[in-house]
Amino acid sequence: MRKVFILSIMLLLSYTMSAQNQDLTQNVCAGSTQNYYVTTTLTGSGFAWTISPATGGTVVGSGNNININWGTTAGTYTVQVIETSADGCVGDPKTVAVTVIAAPTANAGSNQTICANANTVINLSGTVNNATSQSWTTTGTAAITNATTLTPSYTVTAADITAGSISFTLTAVGTTPCANAVSTVTYTLTAAPTLTVGNNGPVCEGSTLSLSSTNIAGATYSWTGPNTYNNSTQSPTVSSSATTAMAGTYTLTVSGIPGGCPNLTGSTTVVVNPKPATSGIWHN
Repeated sequence: MRKVFILSIMLLLSYTMSAQNQDLTQNVCAGSTQNYYVTTTLTGSGFAWTISPATGGTVVGSGNNININWGTTAGTYTVQVIETSADGCVGDPKTVAVTVIAAPTANAGSNQTICANANTVINLSGTVNNATSQSWTTTGTAAITNATTLTPSYTVTAADITAGSISFTLTAVGTTPCANAVSTVTYTLTAAPTLTVGNNGPVCEGSTLSLSSTNIAGATYSWTGPNTYNNSTQSPTVSSSATTAMAGTYTLTVSGIPGGCPNLTGSTTVVVNPKPATSGIWHN
């Protein structure tokens, strides 16, 4: 009987779970998937994995080697596994404390199309969360001013306008072990046109008076001038027989310029010289 009792004790001990964790604590990034496993000397065992609180994540798989899809809520959670041998013997629980670190986020803003020329200033504005620091980089040919702030500025160069666009990337540095978060915003650059206005004067009274301006494709033109003059063409003819009353300042407003460019205005001064007021021919 003594030999049978000793043998029974030995068998019972052999079924006790021998699983051990490598780390008693662990930090993971929110939203990540992590692998967890235990080792055992037994075969045919079952393993019951739990997370406490249960909202911390989701166990994927079974057996002694599983994955956990961690949620997005930061906090400290307990992962537990209990081994049950094929003969129904239940081992002691094995646990590991897992701290879920909030993942960083970055938002550089929405893409934009702007009307620009050399020396146009772009004021950036981004947001970050759960970051230890942030910084901006650019594909542009100039340096960003105050690149480690959320609201830096950038001065457009002629080379940037030739390239047609500039991208700015905001990087939010996460707390270990979380990876950095990045967000990129692109500014499409439309070269700002210049406006030149003029006229064919000085003209003589009775001759043709015309106005001229720069051709800006897709834009709308609006001329105003003396005697309530109005015209919506780019380079109109004021009259084929000018009068001195038509002399004065003509102002042009160009609106609806493609690419979001602001309205342009310009003016030109018309001189109409009167005809000589020769009297009739007299003789003595």
